[in-house]
Amino acid sequence: MAPPTRHTTADGFELQFGTNHLGHFALTGRLMPLLTAGRARVTTMSSSAARSGRLDWDDLQSTHRYGAVRSYNASKLAALHFGLELDRRGRAGGWGIVSNVAHPGTTMTNLYASGPNLGRSRPSPHHAVMKRLNRWGLLVHSVDAGLRPALYAATSPQAQGGRFYGPDGLGQFTGAPTELAVYRSARSTQDAARLWAVSEQLVGVAFSGD
Repeated sequence: MAPPTRHTTADGFELQFGTNHLGHFALTGRLMPLLTAGRARVTTMSSSAARSGRLDWDDLQSTHRYGAVRSYNASKLAALHFGLELDRRGRAGGWGIVSNVAHPGTTMTNLYASGPNLGRSRPSPHHAVMKRLNRWGLLVHSVDAGLRPALYAATSPQAQGGRFYGPDGLGQFTGAPTELAVYRSARSTQDAARLWAVSEQLVGVAFSGD
């Protein structure tokens, strides 16, 4: 999350777009025979950062213009698009799976140290700020609490495909799992279909039924 300078994966993709979206896209595509055979439920982890995300179709991987937070937001918007589009395609194609999306809220993990400190000579203030907020009990909750929306989305009989789950607290920072309205940034089915086609091309994985 949010390395201060642009990095790439071993495959040459921008680190955040490759890790948060393309890796999951490729893995799910390769597992499709098992998922369809098991009539599985697929839950994709996004972030409330997707709310502010925007896909730059001319520079999806921030090759020409990199911004740490901007690129993170875009990668999490891509993940949200993917989870919703997977459900649409699965239902339309009779793949026998359902797909939904969750986000953990603001969770006290080492993400705030490992990402913002990548390539820095001096420590980023992110982790110290998050530790302070966590100590005060403000806008941050525990790892166990952050896991609950994803666990609910993946396992609850009440959780449905094509839906988005996250914390029910103020600003979706903390709280118990609940169904959320899909962010406006992720409501375009045309954008989702376009991202799907681009992602298949980038990773060289086609989903069964395509």
